[in-house]
Amino acid sequence: MRKPLEHFYRFSHALYPHELYFLEKSQNFQIEENQRIMETMLYNLQHRQKPKDFPLDIDKRKYSNLKKWMQERLDQANVDLQLKRINSLELKVMLDEVDADTEKEIQQLIRHSDPRHYHFRKIYDLIQHYEDFLLIRLREKTDKPVSAYLRSHQKAYRRSRSIFQKMQEATSDIIGQYRHRDQDLENWELSLKEWVYDENLDGMNRYAAFVRLLFIYLNRGNQQELEKLYDFMDQALAKGQFYSRRILSNFYANKVLFLSRYQTLDQAEQYGYLSLKFKNSDYLFYLTNLSAVLLRQGKTEAALQLLRESFPELRQNPNPHIKLGFIAFYIKCMTDVGRSKDAINFAENYLSAYNREILSSRWHLFFIAHFRALMIEEKYSRLLYLSRRYQIEKKDLENRKRASYLPTLSWYISMSRYVEEGLSAEETQSQMITVLSELMVDQRKERRLKELLKELQPIAPKVIDNIKSTLNEAIIKN
Repeated sequence: MRKPLEHFYRFSHALYPHELYFLEKSQNFQIEENQRIMETMLYNLQHRQKPKDFPLDIDKRKYSNLKKWMQERLDQANVDLQLKRINSLELKVMLDEVDADTEKEIQQLIRHSDPRHYHFRKIYDLIQHYEDFLLIRLREKTDKPVSAYLRSHQKAYRRSRSIFQKMQEATSDIIGQYRHRDQDLENWELSLKEWVYDENLDGMNRYAAFVRLLFIYLNRGNQQELEKLYDFMDQALAKGQFYSRRILSNFYANKVLFLSRYQTLDQAEQYGYLSLKFKNSDYLFYLTNLSAVLLRQGKTEAALQLLRESFPELRQNPNPHIKLGFIAFYIKCMTDVGRSKDAINFAENYLSAYNREILSSRWHLFFIAHFRALMIEEKYSRLLYLSRRYQIEKKDLENRKRASYLPTLSWYISMSRYVEEGLSAEETQSQMITVLSELMVDQRKERRLKELLKELQPIAPKVIDNIKSTLNEAIIKN
């Protein structure tokens, strides 16, 4: 038997929080029943565990009409749908397929768009092509408002294009700094800040600057700046700025990284599931981030199931960075559910087939997961062999420049030498403390280091006790 208002329940449940916030700000209901329905939707958003039923005394046609209005309002604001329409208009102009309806739409863009539009550069390009279409056909009169638009916004257009080019340079330097730690990003940070908050700049450049600034702050671990940036974007999205489901999904996925780093795991899980509501080429990346959160919550079976169900997407994804993150967490999940032997077999097979891809991308994530399984199975000799063959110790030494660095691989190798090669307790302790002394230990690193030491404690209890003391001293100093 169908549930009353089933279609509306599904529609309401599928809405992103920021879509509902935007609709609530957009509405000016004169009908009391519409206001009651909206209030129920907002209440259920805040009380997901105990939602209210929608009032059954309201005519079903009211629900149908409200749903139609909401979808139309979202479609109007959706920058992805706008881009598709702009591209469709441009194609018609380029192929000389312009009819009266096409001209009407282009003229509406001329009247209603300005340099703040999310796709301002695309609109300007379209109107340039449209002017060319008009002039060669001796339609000077029709061209007057077109020409006026192009002259009026020419300076803004050139600035937008220039910023877009600079954004590519910034991206290259940011990625270079992430990989090699040899880039000074201070000037880019100032420029990106300026672009994010510039209300006269097109939305595409602003959101691109937002994402790149997040990358810098997450990589640096700058919690205060991250909070400011997320608060700004949170408010902007609630107003319908930068809106599409793709962008909201990206925003939620980025929020997962922030929330999980600063210990609000329940919220991180919630945002993680929200990010998966929209499937695109980044879906696996979002899914891997969520699985990492579930692992930290002890929800290993849920994480493993999530990953296992997504192997079809893994096979279709061409991005080695995303694929390796997925594989590393899959190995970790199998280890955490007591299947460390299976995890080792899977890791060995994957390493044999894709060693070049692993070594050129997120090798540290892969080998941390692989080495952990080997440690649990006490395969210290195999761990040391792989370390030597793939020069993991050398790579790990180079990696210590990263602000997010943890000595997981270094300590696994030292412990394996202690057991397998007879490295003395004093030398083992010295090696591990040397690495520890180079770290700036914040709250997040403290938690993860303590987890690692707990894991290693049974192998060399006295050594680990001494390192714990050194860690506590480092925490006090910081």
